[in-house]
Order: sequence, then structure tokens, then C-alpha cells
Amino acid sequence: MEAYEFKENLLRLFKIKTSKDMRRDLKDLMSTDLFKIEDEDEDTFLFVRLSKERKPAILIEMDKVLQIFNEIEEIKENKFTIHYNNNENKQVAEVAVSSDFYTQNIFYTEELPKKFEDSDNQIKYEIGGEVTDYYIVWLYKKMFEKYSFDAETEMTRQQLRFVGNRIIHRYGGTEISERGTEIVGGIVEFSILDIMRRAVNCHTLKVTKQRDNGINLDEAIESFSYTYMCNTNTPIKVYNIENIIGVGKTQRKERNNDFEAPKRKYNSDLLDYYNLAVSSDDPYISFISYYHIIEYYFDQVYREQQIKTLRDSITDPRFSNKDDDKVYKIIEKILKDGRAVREDGSGNELPSLIYLLNKYISDLDDYKERLNDEDLNFYQNNKVSFSQGDAIIWDKPKDKILKAISNRIYKTRNALIHSKSSKKDVTYHPYLHETELEKEICLIKTVAEHIIEADSELLV
Repeated sequence: MEAYEFKENLLRLFKIKTSKDMRRDLKDLMSTDLFKIEDEDEDTFLFVRLSKERKPAILIEMDKVLQIFNEIEEIKENKFTIHYNNNENKQVAEVAVSSDFYTQNIFYTEELPKKFEDSDNQIKYEIGGEVTDYYIVWLYKKMFEKYSFDAETEMTRQQLRFVGNRIIHRYGGTEISERGTEIVGGIVEFSILDIMRRAVNCHTLKVTKQRDNGINLDEAIESFSYTYMCNTNTPIKVYNIENIIGVGKTQRKERNNDFEAPKRKYNSDLLDYYNLAVSSDDPYISFISYYHIIEYYFDQVYREQQIKTLRDSITDPRFSNKDDDKVYKIIEKILKDGRAVREDGSGNELPSLIYLLNKYISDLDDYKERLNDEDLNFYQNNKVSFSQGDAIIWDKPKDKILKAISNRIYKTRNALIHSKSSKKDVTYHPYLHETELEKEICLIKTVAEHIIEADSELLV
């Protein structure tokens, strides 16, 4: 995209007109003397959306925006993250994040931006501050590359409405002069960068480190994202332009705002699923997203278990490869496992799920502590009606408990995924079972967190 195309998209998006256009369209509001326009061809930009009286205002800093546009061609980017050096010559990674912590009052009584520091690794985290000039220009560039606002499509019309409504809402209720810098004659100057920031539905997370620090900033962002979501139960990352243009959803769950800077790095693929699960208001999407985290290692743990079974058998001191009966017993066991898989119709998922829980939930007491007493009592005293998911008796041996957790999760997953007329009693019906499914989220979420954390590494 060229700079002139970027400027035209901005003008169209915010309904900004040049002085020449305004003379044609708003002759009753305009005069050369009022705006001190000496040159008939001067490219003065005027913004008319913010005032109830549609009183025009002069926009400034368009030149600065175009200068930044040319500079960001050299910026390294990764999804919604950009990397650059700040004015202290330190390396910075900045990524768009959800603005839900404002609407949900998470840090409402605290000073913003919220800052965290990892003194051991010399990393600083800052969330909730003003989006930098570099990032906001880069963000609009990405938006215009995906959607050309000179095309009359339903998508662009919808986005134009979203942007316009958000600007009016965020400037609404106050006099236009309170949002800009008043100049001669009651006319107000507005920064185009300020308008650009107010029009989007996101803020940013900035991670800063010394240039000679070996920490990977993308990994640091992932670590902070998990730490933030795990403690606040609030989505943090923004994954598409539509999230930025549209209005974000909110969640009202228990939160812990008193957490420290992260010390570990996590699997980025798993965090994508975790973010989707936390961000969705639909328990169906949340449950399936947490299940994706669980099944990520199914093939690996199933293979490991089969190898272990065979290795244990052939290294048993009572085993002899000359004893046909003993060799055949090993063959029978492998065949039996295969038959059970086919008869159950589950592939190797259920055995894998059981193996997985035994591998990653080493401390069952820690698992139970993450569930409140109400949850523990509910899972023990209730099956899942729409899936016949097992009740979990918490005073049984660990292997029995983990098997019950596996069965409850797996049966519920099947009820969500499969819809069969012959099995209506074990099928999930949206809206009818939604409230009951919400009660299952804590069980599977806690399993997913154990897997993410058990598979993490020190952030060094």
C-alpha cells in the first residue's frame, strides 16, 4: 500500500474533507476568513463528526502520520505484534490486546498503565497505556490492506458504522472544545492520531528489554498473556481486525489482580486455544477450546504408553522370548487394546485422555485446590445429564478419580461434537443445556491449565 492510498482510506473512514470539499458541501459554515486559508488549494483537513452542530474542526498531524507510515515499512512484525527500538534504544514488542479490563473495571481503581517488572530477566511489562504512534499507524495499515474503504461492500459499510458510532460514543456528551485545542474563532484543532486511537477497540501490551538481553520478546508476551488470563479470567490478545473494529464481549468471573511478572514460557499453540476459551461467552466454544489443549498431546502420550507397556513386558525378569505363551500374551494385550478402541468408537482418544491426566496431573491435591467447594460437591453429586458424564467421587484412589474425570470430560465432549438421532439422550442441545455445560467449564479448564503449565519452561 502506498502512502497516498493510506491517506485516502483515513479520510474516507473518518469522513474527513479538505477545505476545498468543505467549501462545496458546507458553504453556510465555511469562510476563507474564518479558517485563515490564504491559498485556495491548501490541503487543510476538516473533521465534522464530533459536534452535534456539525461544526467543522481542523485536523492536524496528518504529515506525522504519513511519515510514520513510511518508517514502519522496516518494522518487524509477528501477527499483531511489532518490534522496534524506543528512544532509549531498548527493544520493545507491542501487541494489541483486548480493552475488556476497562469495561469490566479490573484495574478501574488503579493507576494506568499497569506495570510489572521482572528484575531477574530485566524485562518490563506495561498494559493499559496509550497506544504508541507507531502501533496505531501500523494497525490501520493492516486494516486497510484487508479492507479497502473505497469498496462499497456490506462488510466495509458495517465497519464504517462501528467506527463512527465508537467515535461519537467516546467523544459524546462533552463539548468539542474539551477534546481538542481551541484556536482562533472558537475553531478547534484535533490530532488525527487521537481520532485513530479512539476509533479502535483495543489497547496494547508493551514489553521492553535491554538490547543485549537474550530473552525472546514474543515468548515474553506469551508468558504474560497466560499469567494475565489465568489470574483475571479475561481475554487479552486480539486476533483479527474485526475484533478491533467491533465491540468486544465481556465476561464476569472470579479474578485475581494481584499477580507477578511471569517466570515461565508456554506453548504458543496452546495459548491460542486458551485465549479463545477465556474470551468466549459461549460455553460450547470454551469447552471445545479447552479440549483442544488436552488433545494436543494425545498421539504423543498414547505412543509413549504403548511403548512403555511393551518395554515393561519384554524386560520383565520372568519374560523369555523363547516362551511362546508369554510372547502371545503380549500380542493379545495389544490386540485387546485395539479391539476396545474400535468397539468404543473413540479411536485412541479415551485411553490417551486417561494417560494424559496421569502424566500431567501429578498432584491431585493441587488440582482439587483450584476448584472451589461448590464445584467439588457438584461434580461428586451430579452426573452430566446430557452426556451421562460420570460423577467424580473424590475420596477414591487417584487412578479412579482421574479415570472418572477423563470419562466425564470425554463423554461431554462427544455430546457436544456428535449429533445423532439414535442417541438423543447423550446429545448436547444449545440453549437447553447451556447452563449445565457452564458448570463443566471449571473441570476442563483446570485440566488444560495443568497441561499448559506442566509443559512450560523457565523464561531464560
